[in-house]
Amino acid sequence: MPGGVTRVADSSVFGLRRGGVDTSRCGRSGASMGFASYEEACAKVRELCVDRLGEHIGTQVAALARPAFGLRPVKPGTQPAGHCRWGGPALLSPGTPWPEYDGIPLSLFAVLDVEALGPWAADERPPNGDRLLNVFYCDPDPRRGYVDDGSLQRSDDPRYCRVIPADPASAVEVTAPPPASLHPAQPFYGVPVITLPSACGVDYDPVLDTLDYGGETDGSIYYESLPGWLVSDRFGEAWSEFCSKEQGLYQYDDVFFSPDQAFGWPHLEGHFPLQELSDGEPYRHIITIGQYLGDGGYVHFVLPARAFREGDYSRTVAFLECF
Repeated sequence: MPGGVTRVADSSVFGLRRGGVDTSRCGRSGASMGFASYEEACAKVRELCVDRLGEHIGTQVAALARPAFGLRPVKPGTQPAGHCRWGGPALLSPGTPWPEYDGIPLSLFAVLDVEALGPWAADERPPNGDRLLNVFYCDPDPRRGYVDDGSLQRSDDPRYCRVIPADPASAVEVTAPPPASLHPAQPFYGVPVITLPSACGVDYDPVLDTLDYGGETDGSIYYESLPGWLVSDRFGEAWSEFCSKEQGLYQYDDVFFSPDQAFGWPHLEGHFPLQELSDGEPYRHIITIGQYLGDGGYVHFVLPARAFREGDYSRTVAFLECF
């Protein structure tokens, strides 16, 4: 069995093949989309930032760049990145209890095979060496016996989601108990990309408020209280165009919009209390999933940087948004 996972009926169904993406072109010395290397990608980002934001602000924004993976479903001619998939059974270490929220079993939204994605986002990966991450969200299914009495409200409570690591050498497949939703397994692979803090109108990433604006926001009725808005205004559509044209991020092939992404900075279009997760340093993003929540619904899984370093996934929070 690939990676030591047991009780796998058919690897063609569950996509449990390792090394499905060509990682030889994903490392810091490899290539991403139209870039010859990560360094070239960063240089292009810096050029764009300085051009749109000026030298002082632009260099600060460019310094925030983080590598990530745009996640795409497997199609003819592509292979999954190891165990990576949306849905299907969880891959848990033996004896791991199924996570719950107030007695309701959570639903398995994704399995993230960190190592199989490749070395491109090495600095973004869990530093404690966790290689396999199961991502859960509270999504009970009436067809599996859930009775909606109106008491369950979507919540920023960390218990509403869960990220559970597992050792791929000993992980076993576990099917979600009812009334958790059962989503069909859909393998995916990762495209190496580079990301910046989201700058969408007033709903920009609050890390942009921490920059030194050199007095450019002073006296402005808009920017003085919302300094990151200046970055959003000056960028306009330039960053989104760079993402789609240069990287195939968020828009690719015939896909109008796909926020699915591992690591890096998430694409935000709503306002979330991310400052509460910062604790003196920017939060960390594990994955954004745009599956299962209806048209235009997607959820970001984020946690404090210190918790990420220590492997304390109990502090992960899931922020749901729609566009």
